[in-house]
Amino acid sequence: MKRLNDARVALKHNGTFPSAHQIEQARETVVDFFTTVTPKIFGIELDTVDMVDLLTQHEVKQLLRDAQTHADIDDYVQAMAGLSLAFQALLTNYQCGDGSTRWSAFNFGEKLSPFDEPHVRMGGTRLQRLKKFGDFMEITQNSLMAISLGIDYPSMARFHIWTPKVHTFGDGSKRYTVGKDLEEVTSDDYDWARHFVIESGLRAAKADDLQAMKKKAWEANRKAEGALAERSWTGPVDPEDRSMTVFDVL
Repeated sequence: MKRLNDARVALKHNGTFPSAHQIEQARETVVDFFTTVTPKIFGIELDTVDMVDLLTQHEVKQLLRDAQTHADIDDYVQAMAGLSLAFQALLTNYQCGDGSTRWSAFNFGEKLSPFDEPHVRMGGTRLQRLKKFGDFMEITQNSLMAISLGIDYPSMARFHIWTPKVHTFGDGSKRYTVGKDLEEVTSDDYDWARHFVIESGLRAAKADDLQAMKKKAWEANRKAEGALAERSWTGPVDPEDRSMTVFDVL
């Protein structure tokens, strides 16, 4: 580390550039240093450190790890499907929380369900207008959610071009169509898409405190016994009533 610092001082203060040998020596020193201290400080090996570990969304983390197992054997089609599911899980995490959109701070309306009536996908031409409204609602909800969480929209559009839309069926199976474009994805495409999901998860995590605040407020009202108190706004306090407290009003 002293040799590394000496080279830094020589470059910064004297304008002396390090030799190729010094640069390689410094690289080896830094790698040895982090290889030694990482297990002692963080309890993991240096070569297992992954930005996925920084994510707070547990389902997203697991899906990213599952996708990586397919990338490791060069099955980038299946790996991209895993990334698609991971991003879906990320948005769902902030829309639904633990299952109810009622307390989410990012509630842009409840999601459409396959069980909603009328069944527009099987209703023939008479319901095509309603189907278009449903499709528009789904796209708008996801876009508003992503933008509100600070996710870059052009990058999200690029991500959706490269990854398949995975559908979940009633029996729990998840299936998608393998287009010719999907068959041509490369390891670089996968790396970019994986980094996008991780970056999006880190951006979205800034809203975790807001979600917790909203959930706490919703649960406090839900657990309240009886009807909640109701008051009317009456403008400024009358000078004669300044001795009253809020407890006198309630």
